Amino acid sequence: MSRHRPCGQLTVAQLVRFGPLSGARVFAGNHLHRPVTGVGLVSDLDQARRCEPQTAMVVHPAAAHGVWALEAALRCAWERNAACVVAPDTVPVSGSTTQLAERLRMPLLTVPDPAGIALEMAVAIADTEAARARLIARCAVLFGERFSLRGIVGVINSEVPGVIAALVTKEGHLLAGRAAAGGGDLAGPAEDHHRVTVPVPSADGRPWATLVARINTPSPAWAETVETILRLARAPLASAGAGTRLSLAHQGSRDRLLMETLLTGRPAQQPADEDGRHGVGHDGRESLPRGVEQSPEEIARDAGWPVDGRLVAVYLRPAGWEPQDLDAAAPGVTAAWQADLSDAPLVPLEHGWATWFTGAALTSEQVGQQVGRRLESARIPIPLSAGVGDVGEGMAGLRRSVTEAELAAAAASRRGGRVVELYGRLGPRAVLAALPVAELATAARTLLAPLLADPKADVLLATLAALLDCAGSTGQAAARLGVHRNTILGRVERIRAHGVDLNAPEQRLALHVACHALLDPAAPT
Repeated sequence: MSRHRPCGQLTVAQLVRFGPLSGARVFAGNHLHRPVTGVGLVSDLDQARRCEPQTAMVVHPAAAHGVWALEAALRCAWERNAACVVAPDTVPVSGSTTQLAERLRMPLLTVPDPAGIALEMAVAIADTEAARARLIARCAVLFGERFSLRGIVGVINSEVPGVIAALVTKEGHLLAGRAAAGGGDLAGPAEDHHRVTVPVPSADGRPWATLVARINTPSPAWAETVETILRLARAPLASAGAGTRLSLAHQGSRDRLLMETLLTGRPAQQPADEDGRHGVGHDGRESLPRGVEQSPEEIARDAGWPVDGRLVAVYLRPAGWEPQDLDAAAPGVTAAWQADLSDAPLVPLEHGWATWFTGAALTSEQVGQQVGRRLESARIPIPLSAGVGDVGEGMAGLRRSVTEAELAAAAASRRGGRVVELYGRLGPRAVLAALPVAELATAARTLLAPLLADPKADVLLATLAALLDCAGSTGQAAARLGVHRNTILGRVERIRAHGVDLNAPEQRLALHVACHALLDPAAPT
């Protein structure tokens, strides 16, 4: 860094983290963000009372005659707005002294040699560039020793004082670190000088994520130091992210093949090498001889999947009908979901991801509650909805439960993100969830064009749907819509005037499906 620009001030935290106070015992450690502009070695209270603001008050052993001396020094430091109090560790720090330091928000540090430490602090404060260069070098070494996103970001959070860092996706979802670094909108622009952001590129050079750091005590020089550290972390983060995505993508491909084998129930034949020898399975064990078949259950058990006993399937799919790049989102979804929830794998399928829960007393309602809580996690990179199947037993039950969960997930996705639907509560409505709403809505607009041209088309369409739901009962339809029965009768006449014949049995199913498509929130407008 250039010496021709302002160096900025050091803080107590920086002196503790990478400076001469690194071996000190710290009291009132929540207030180390105070800036330090000088050092004062005091041998009596008169000198303490003349201490300059933002000075580290170092109590000489000759003045530390007991606990009362420390407490007097703390009060003087507070009155003079000193940065901290440094005292010899030969004086015991009592509980009352600690409480006083906390109450005054005045850091108290004890060291073996206060006079020597005072000299080292003066040198560090006089040359802040050297102190920060040591911090940058230490972070660079630690980055090279970490191989995960969480570990690399953790170096910043643990080593850089007064800084909270996080790695977030372009959409603002947390990948590693602390969410407080972004202050809500993690991926948004840094609108103030308290935040530093650095883009993290992927292998093709395009931004893959953003490294965000919030600075408690900002200054131009310190912000540049933090930005330098963040830039040093970019290459390790890009490498760790690429490795994670590649590993998860490879695992996802294998899991999908196995899952499709399980769902179809067809035995799998292990392939052999070109020379006819047996291959080695993905778990490192020798595969079966050529032509020998395994049942899906045996393959799943070999892979460590829990497929016996009582289980409940869950199907996750992106919310809404907008197309999503599932391949790109799969590694992030898989990593976030499996962080601390299910023992079963999260398997990518055509429209989303499937998994399941096992347990002797497991119920669909319990699983639905767990899934709902997990969908609230900020670490999942895209908004998801979930469907939960009914309880099943063994492989046959798992196949049925996965099919049920997929139908329920289709219904949930139309209601938006973080919605969980239980198949058992949907009943026959689960069939409607599988219908292609967009295509049906287009056909329905043609079929009901005269009715939809009416100024009160929304009211008439809701009334028509209620009548069909209630098997033509005007009383039940009135109760559902919260109006008088005579109001329903008036609307029925208006509906008939637009060419809709409610008495024709051969038209009722088509009308019912058309209403369902037009009233679906996911129907295109």
